Amino acid sequence: MKSKNQNRALGLLACALTGGALLSATPIANAGVTLNIDDDRWIKIGAGLRTSITSTDAKDASGATIAPDMAVNNMRFYLTAQAMKGIQFTFNTEKDANDNIKMLDAAAKFHISDALNIWAGRVLIPTDRANLDGPFYQASFDFPSVRKYPSINAGRDDGVIFWGLANDKKVKYYFGATQGRSDAGGPNDSGSLLYSGRLALNLWDAESGYFNRSTYHGTKDILSFGIGGAYQKNGAGTDIANQGDFTAWNADFLLEKKLATGGVGTLEGAYYSYDLNGVTDVSLKAGNSYLVLASYLFPTKVGIGQFQPYARVQQFDYDAVGSGTMDKTELGMNYVISSHNALLSAVVTNTDTAGSPSVSTFKLGTQIQF
Repeated sequence: MKSKNQNRALGLLACALTGGALLSATPIANAGVTLNIDDDRWIKIGAGLRTSITSTDAKDASGATIAPDMAVNNMRFYLTAQAMKGIQFTFNTEKDANDNIKMLDAAAKFHISDALNIWAGRVLIPTDRANLDGPFYQASFDFPSVRKYPSINAGRDDGVIFWGLANDKKVKYYFGATQGRSDAGGPNDSGSLLYSGRLALNLWDAESGYFNRSTYHGTKDILSFGIGGAYQKNGAGTDIANQGDFTAWNADFLLEKKLATGGVGTLEGAYYSYDLNGVTDVSLKAGNSYLVLASYLFPTKVGIGQFQPYARVQQFDYDAVGSGTMDKTELGMNYVISSHNALLSAVVTNTDTAGSPSVSTFKLGTQIQF
């Protein structure tokens, strides 16, 4: 049973989110503002914010009820500039868990042709759809829990990525060589690289850029299949005497179709397999996991937005003896005002982890991008 203070906090947040939605009622066609210097040079800037309040039906270690958690989930500043035709630079920031602003992306981008692009610097590792979506372009408010690839920060790593398009931009490939795990006194004392890759096929509309979305809110019909993975010799473990190779692969698909009713149906799934070569690692997990999501965007606007209910199931089956499984179910409702640039979300989640009590949460969240 939620306390009066919890209910009051949730009510206040709901009012605040509604007010924010009204202030954001003007549709945003494209996030960001572009300053054109001449025909070949330009600068584009933007920003993104995700905030939430979460009420947890559980108790802490002392036996006290956990208070509602008000959080700034993400706060990002975006900058991309084109120095000359075919050569760009991107610099994005993100706050960390201690509310410090840190570098998220810092990449030089060379466009040789549609078939060959080279990105160098701090880049997003190209393994699975979820990572290429990022937190702002999911069909759900929360990023998947069953994704366990290593990174320096938010799915990024320092290195170089080769990627390109073929077959009318409906086939997309990636290959990356990045730093990966490299801890002084820890695993990978030899300095081996993390190699990653992905191959994606779109049978309907193309997803031509580096990044993806897990819902296009009816602007595209998508039927996409992807497979990817990563490998690093001695990339797992706790110290030099406890090293193992990190090997992971995943397969995913997305089906999204604008229906005869005018609504948009979405079905997404992903499977992951992680192997640590038999060693233990506090930051990585060995095992197999999956997620399945279904959603429907209603065609009729209610006020300034459209409702998009969704359900998602996730499971992680851990390899470690006695670890068992983690099962997580979600029921959510998005209120989509301007695609991924302005939306509100309400999510009920239940998580069952072997050996621990079941935990239920209720979350209200908002997302704004410019």
